[in-house]
Amino acid sequence: MAKTVDEYVAGLSGWQAKAVAALRRDILAAGGVTEAFKWGHPVYEAGGPVCLVKAHKAHVTFALWRGAEMTALEPRLEPSGGFQMASIKLDGPGQIGADQVGRLVAAGIALNREKGDPLKQPKRA
Repeated sequence: MAKTVDEYVAGLSGWQAKAVAALRRDILAAGGVTEAFKWGHPVYEAGGPVCLVKAHKAHVTFALWRGAEMTALEPRLEPSGGFQMASIKLDGPGQIGADQVGRLVAAGIALNREKGDPLKQPKRA
């Protein structure tokens, strides 16, 4: 079981490995976030968690803690779970560009600055 983001990425194969590596690169290139390995996958934080990347058997999830507030920015975001989370399921390579990732990360950082750490907010029903 991976203990670092590097180990997590190295343990992937096929298109998921390429997709996760590209998301990681694009998230970090957006600037303003730190990378951590939490809850079994890469998490990117700025004033609290902003986004995560998680590889599954048939897809890769790119999720944003405040993504439900960003659906106008990216209509593919599907709200789910607690907080204001929403995610995009990628089922192949090249389905999200660096510019899209950068806009979403920047929006997540701005929302965390405005509203505080989403983990310290009440979960939505």
